[in-house]
Amino acid sequence: MAYAAKTGSKWVVLVDDRVGSRYDMIAQGGPIFSPDSRRVAYGAKDGTRSIVVVDGQEVAQRDTIGPLLAFSPDGARFVYKAKKGTKWIVVIDGQEGEQYDTIGSLAFSPDSKHVAYAAQRGVKWCVVVDGREGAQSDTIAEGEPIFSPDSKHAAYAVQRGAKWCMVVDDREGAQYDAIAEGAAIFSPDSKHVAYAAKQGMKWIVAVDDHEVA
Repeated sequence: MAYAAKTGSKWVVLVDDRVGSRYDMIAQGGPIFSPDSRRVAYGAKDGTRSIVVVDGQEVAQRDTIGPLLAFSPDGARFVYKAKKGTKWIVVIDGQEGEQYDTIGSLAFSPDSKHVAYAAQRGVKWCVVVDGREGAQSDTIAEGEPIFSPDSKHAAYAVQRGAKWCMVVDDREGAQYDAIAEGAAIFSPDSKHVAYAAKQGMKWIVAVDDHEVA
Protein backbone atom coordinates (compact mmCIF):
# COMPACT_ATOMS: atom_id res chain seq x y z
CA MET A 1 0.00 0.00 0.00
CA ALA A 2 1.24 3.48 -0.83
CA TYR A 3 -0.08 6.85 0.23
CA ALA A 4 0.98 10.49 0.68
CA ALA A 5 1.03 12.04 4.16
CA LYS A 6 1.99 15.39 5.63
CA THR A 7 4.46 15.62 8.48
CA GLY A 8 5.13 19.12 9.74
CA SER A 9 5.37 21.35 6.68
CA LYS A 10 6.52 18.56 4.34
CA TRP A 11 4.89 15.72 2.44
CA VAL A 12 6.18 12.18 2.10
CA VAL A 13 5.09 9.01 0.32
CA LEU A 14 4.93 5.85 2.40
CA VAL A 15 5.11 2.43 0.74
CA ASP A 16 4.28 -0.34 3.22
CA ASP A 17 5.21 2.18 5.94
CA ARG A 18 8.65 2.85 4.42
CA VAL A 19 8.99 6.64 4.41
CA GLY A 20 10.33 8.37 1.30
CA SER A 21 12.03 11.73 0.92
CA ARG A 22 10.35 14.92 2.13
CA TYR A 23 8.88 17.36 -0.38
CA ASP A 24 6.77 20.51 -0.35
CA MET A 25 4.06 18.74 -2.32
CA ILE A 26 3.15 15.36 -3.83
CA ALA A 27 1.67 15.79 -7.29
CA GLN A 28 -1.95 15.06 -8.09
CA GLY A 29 -2.57 11.49 -9.19
CA GLY A 30 0.30 9.90 -7.27
CA PRO A 31 1.60 7.60 -6.06
CA ILE A 32 0.85 4.91 -8.65
CA PHE A 33 1.80 1.22 -8.81
CA SER A 34 2.98 -0.69 -11.86
CA PRO A 35 0.50 -3.37 -13.01
CA ASP A 36 2.70 -6.09 -11.53
CA SER A 37 2.68 -4.25 -8.16
CA ARG A 38 6.47 -4.21 -7.96
CA ARG A 39 7.14 -0.54 -8.72
CA VAL A 40 5.86 2.81 -7.43
CA ALA A 41 6.09 6.27 -8.99
CA TYR A 42 4.91 9.78 -8.19
CA GLY A 43 5.56 13.42 -8.96
CA ALA A 44 6.73 15.84 -6.29
CA LYS A 45 7.63 19.49 -5.87
CA ASP A 46 10.35 20.91 -3.66
CA GLY A 47 10.90 24.64 -3.90
CA THR A 48 11.10 25.38 -7.62
CA ARG A 49 11.97 21.78 -8.50
CA SER A 50 9.39 19.45 -10.03
CA ILE A 51 10.59 15.90 -9.59
CA VAL A 52 9.71 12.44 -10.86
CA VAL A 53 10.32 9.71 -8.27
CA VAL A 54 10.39 6.06 -9.36
CA ASP A 55 11.11 3.23 -6.93
CA GLY A 56 12.26 5.74 -4.34
CA GLN A 57 14.80 7.40 -6.66
CA GLU A 58 14.59 10.85 -8.23
CA VAL A 59 14.85 10.06 -11.94
CA ALA A 60 14.14 13.50 -13.46
CA GLN A 61 13.71 17.19 -12.71
CA ARG A 62 11.43 19.28 -14.92
CA ASP A 63 9.87 22.74 -15.06
CA THR A 64 6.48 21.15 -14.40
CA ILE A 65 5.35 17.54 -14.03
CA GLY A 66 1.88 16.87 -15.39
CA PRO A 67 -0.68 14.65 -13.69
CA LEU A 68 -0.02 11.95 -16.31
CA LEU A 69 2.28 9.22 -14.93
CA ALA A 70 1.99 5.64 -16.19
CA PHE A 71 3.75 2.28 -16.22
CA SER A 72 3.50 -0.09 -19.16
CA PRO A 73 1.40 -3.26 -18.69
CA ASP A 74 4.53 -5.33 -18.03
CA GLY A 75 5.83 -2.76 -15.54
CA ALA A 76 9.15 -2.36 -17.37
CA ARG A 77 8.50 0.98 -19.06
CA PHE A 78 7.53 4.34 -17.59
CA VAL A 79 6.05 7.48 -19.12
CA TYR A 80 5.14 10.92 -17.85
CA LYS A 81 4.02 14.32 -19.13
CA ALA A 82 6.20 17.35 -18.41
CA LYS A 83 6.41 21.01 -19.30
CA LYS A 84 9.51 22.32 -21.03
CA GLY A 85 9.45 26.10 -21.15
CA THR A 86 5.98 26.92 -22.47
CA LYS A 87 5.47 23.56 -24.21
CA TRP A 88 4.48 20.06 -23.10
CA ILE A 89 6.36 16.85 -23.86
CA VAL A 90 5.88 13.14 -23.23
CA VAL A 91 8.94 11.41 -21.76
CA ILE A 92 9.08 7.67 -22.42
CA ASP A 93 11.82 5.64 -20.76
CA GLY A 94 13.74 8.88 -20.24
CA GLN A 95 13.51 9.92 -23.91
CA GLU A 96 11.77 13.21 -24.73
CA GLY A 97 9.17 13.41 -27.48
CA GLU A 98 8.25 16.41 -29.61
CA GLN A 99 6.99 19.63 -28.03
CA TYR A 100 3.25 20.42 -28.12
CA ASP A 101 0.89 22.99 -26.69
CA THR A 102 -1.22 20.31 -25.00
CA ILE A 103 -0.93 16.57 -24.37
CA GLY A 104 -4.16 14.59 -24.11
CA SER A 105 -4.93 10.92 -23.50
CA LEU A 106 -2.09 8.36 -23.57
CA ALA A 107 -2.12 4.59 -24.00
CA PHE A 108 0.38 1.73 -23.91
CA SER A 109 -0.29 -1.25 -26.15
CA PRO A 110 -1.11 -4.49 -24.26
CA ASP A 111 2.31 -5.93 -25.14
CA SER A 112 4.02 -2.77 -23.78
CA LYS A 113 5.91 -2.21 -27.04
CA HIS A 114 3.97 0.79 -28.37
CA VAL A 115 2.86 4.16 -26.99
CA ALA A 116 0.20 6.45 -28.43
CA TYR A 117 -1.11 9.81 -27.26
CA ALA A 118 -3.19 12.77 -28.41
CA ALA A 119 -1.33 16.07 -28.87
CA GLN A 120 -2.26 19.62 -29.83
CA ARG A 121 -0.10 22.11 -31.72
CA GLY A 122 -1.75 25.46 -32.36
CA VAL A 123 -5.44 24.80 -33.05
CA LYS A 124 -4.92 21.32 -34.50
CA TRP A 125 -4.73 17.90 -32.85
CA CYS A 126 -3.03 14.69 -33.93
CA VAL A 127 -2.33 11.25 -32.52
CA VAL A 128 1.32 10.31 -32.04
CA VAL A 129 2.12 6.58 -32.24
CA ASP A 130 5.70 5.60 -31.39
CA GLY A 131 6.80 9.15 -32.17
CA ARG A 132 5.05 9.37 -35.55
CA GLU A 133 2.34 12.00 -35.98
CA GLY A 134 -0.93 11.10 -37.70
CA ALA A 135 -3.11 13.43 -39.76
CA GLN A 136 -4.26 16.69 -38.18
CA SER A 137 -7.79 17.17 -36.94
CA ASP A 138 -9.86 19.69 -35.00
CA THR A 139 -10.49 17.37 -32.03
CA ILE A 140 -9.51 13.91 -30.75
CA ALA A 141 -12.15 12.09 -28.69
CA GLU A 142 -11.51 12.02 -24.93
CA GLY A 143 -9.97 8.76 -23.72
CA GLU A 144 -8.50 7.83 -27.09
CA PRO A 145 -6.43 6.46 -28.82
CA ILE A 146 -6.92 2.80 -27.90
CA PHE A 147 -4.94 -0.30 -28.94
CA SER A 148 -6.25 -3.64 -30.14
CA PRO A 149 -5.76 -6.71 -27.90
CA ASP A 150 -2.95 -7.98 -30.16
CA SER A 151 -1.22 -4.54 -29.97
CA LYS A 152 -1.07 -4.27 -33.78
CA HIS A 153 -3.74 -1.61 -34.32
CA ALA A 154 -4.65 1.79 -32.89
CA ALA A 155 -8.05 3.48 -33.16
CA TYR A 156 -9.44 6.90 -32.28
CA ALA A 157 -12.28 9.24 -33.26
CA VAL A 158 -11.50 12.62 -34.83
CA GLN A 159 -13.51 15.70 -35.70
CA ARG A 160 -12.94 17.77 -38.82
CA GLY A 161 -15.35 20.62 -39.28
CA ALA A 162 -18.86 19.45 -38.42
CA LYS A 163 -18.18 15.74 -38.97
CA TRP A 164 -16.59 12.91 -36.99
CA CYS A 165 -14.99 9.69 -38.17
CA MET A 166 -13.20 6.70 -36.67
CA VAL A 167 -9.53 6.32 -37.63
CA VAL A 168 -7.93 2.86 -37.52
CA ASP A 169 -4.25 2.61 -38.43
CA ASP A 170 -4.44 5.98 -40.27
CA ARG A 171 -7.44 4.82 -42.32
CA GLU A 172 -10.45 7.10 -41.93
CA GLY A 173 -13.90 5.55 -41.79
CA ALA A 174 -17.39 6.83 -42.54
CA GLN A 175 -18.40 10.32 -41.46
CA TYR A 176 -21.01 10.96 -38.77
CA ASP A 177 -22.45 13.92 -36.94
CA ALA A 178 -21.01 12.60 -33.68
CA ILE A 179 -19.16 9.60 -32.25
CA ALA A 180 -19.67 8.74 -28.60
CA GLU A 181 -16.60 9.34 -26.44
CA GLY A 182 -15.12 6.17 -25.00
CA ALA A 183 -17.43 3.98 -27.07
CA ALA A 184 -14.86 2.45 -29.43
CA ILE A 185 -13.88 -1.16 -28.75
CA PHE A 186 -11.87 -3.80 -30.61
CA SER A 187 -13.12 -7.35 -30.93
CA PRO A 188 -11.17 -9.96 -28.91
CA ASP A 189 -9.46 -11.19 -32.10
CA SER A 190 -8.44 -7.58 -32.97
CA LYS A 191 -10.02 -7.81 -36.44
CA HIS A 192 -12.96 -5.46 -35.93
CA VAL A 193 -13.80 -2.12 -34.32
CA ALA A 194 -17.26 -1.24 -33.00
CA TYR A 195 -18.47 2.18 -31.87
CA ALA A 196 -21.58 4.28 -31.32
CA ALA A 197 -22.24 7.12 -33.76
CA LYS A 198 -24.94 9.70 -34.40
CA GLN A 199 -26.41 10.52 -37.79
CA GLY A 200 -29.09 13.18 -37.78
CA MET A 201 -31.34 12.55 -34.77
CA LYS A 202 -30.52 8.85 -34.45
CA TRP A 203 -27.74 6.91 -32.75
CA ILE A 204 -26.43 3.74 -34.38
CA VAL A 205 -23.82 1.04 -33.68
CA ALA A 206 -21.19 0.65 -36.39
CA VAL A 207 -18.78 -2.25 -36.85
CA ASP A 208 -15.95 -1.55 -39.27
CA ASP A 209 -18.08 1.37 -40.58
CA HIS A 210 -21.06 -0.89 -41.35
CA GLU A 211 -24.21 0.08 -39.46
CA VAL A 212 -25.53 -2.92 -37.53
CA ALA A 213 -28.12 -1.37 -35.21
